[in-house]
Amino acid sequence: MSMRIDTNTLNYYVHNAQISLSVLRTKINNLDQFLSGEKQPTFNQLSEIAKKINVPTGLLLLNKTIDIDIKRLDFRTLESDSIDEASEELRDTIAEMEVKQEFLKNEITENLDFVGQFSIDSNFLEVAKKIRNKLEIPLFFQSQADNPLNYLRDKINDIGVFVFFNGKVKDNTHRPLSVKEFRGFVLLDHKAPIIFINQKDTKTGQLFTLVHELVHIFVGTEEIFNIVDTGDYQFDRTEAFINKVTAEILAPREIILKLNSTDSNFLARKFKVSEFVIVRRLLELNKITREEYLNRTRDLEENLERFLPSESESNGGSYTNNIRFRVDNKFFKYVMNAVNHDRISYTDAFNIVGVGFKGYKILMNRGGND
Repeated sequence: MSMRIDTNTLNYYVHNAQISLSVLRTKINNLDQFLSGEKQPTFNQLSEIAKKINVPTGLLLLNKTIDIDIKRLDFRTLESDSIDEASEELRDTIAEMEVKQEFLKNEITENLDFVGQFSIDSNFLEVAKKIRNKLEIPLFFQSQADNPLNYLRDKINDIGVFVFFNGKVKDNTHRPLSVKEFRGFVLLDHKAPIIFINQKDTKTGQLFTLVHELVHIFVGTEEIFNIVDTGDYQFDRTEAFINKVTAEILAPREIILKLNSTDSNFLARKFKVSEFVIVRRLLELNKITREEYLNRTRDLEENLERFLPSESESNGGSYTNNIRFRVDNKFFKYVMNAVNHDRISYTDAFNIVGVGFKGYKILMNRGGND
């Protein structure tokens, strides 16, 4: 099946590719006709071109060009502070999410009023409270939710933020995402902000990242998040502020004071966060001394391996459950709606979602909010 593709888009990526036009001509039949619009490529031919010029196929389907400018994200990792060293896996995942965001921006009309609503000069307790109210969650939501991660994701979804999880690039098990490189990132937008969470992380890590990235949306800054949970965040004012708000949402001072315990293991289990977060909270609330804090963090760091997921840790459950979990339900409804109204073809839909026919069918049968 051939598709109507935007020749400007195709020309842009082909001419900006690392591979010269003359070499590309030897590898792709009818390239010049595709570029002039005289012929329309099939999906397979388009995939072939994408592969040769090293961009996600989805980009060639859009009717405008996206400059996959990975530098739009602040990037911090444990070993390096430069995005230039980002893995292909991370780059491709960001590109995949940008394709989804471009699609959503064409489908959604209204702007969200809370994107960038606060600044780092706001009162962090006030910000935490307002985010909680916006999500309509109780102060101690963990005590009411069997699965706080799913519970919070649904609440975040309800306010118009899209949340995706994956532990690999699309469906490619040979391209795992490294939790040592990044735990998640956020792509800001007034219509369709997207949070991506690295599923290779521990469950407490994923919960922390989810809230952390959500706070970034309210404060209006983009970044790739990767601090393995040592809880000591001294890089810059923005991060320090974001983490204070995150910690207050996940482990509210009022509840900690009410529980009146300094047993970090007990509190970590109660709030479903890592002990690093709790120990930090206990220090901030003057429940432990600075010296005690340093001793406890040192002990936790010595046992850090216990908190880090093993790279081989499975994402749990069947392919069916996993794909339903990974793909944002609301996003998928927009895709189905676009297919039903003939705005995009099924082939485009598979591509925008990043699944094949089998995965698409599983998502179609998902029904309500599983």
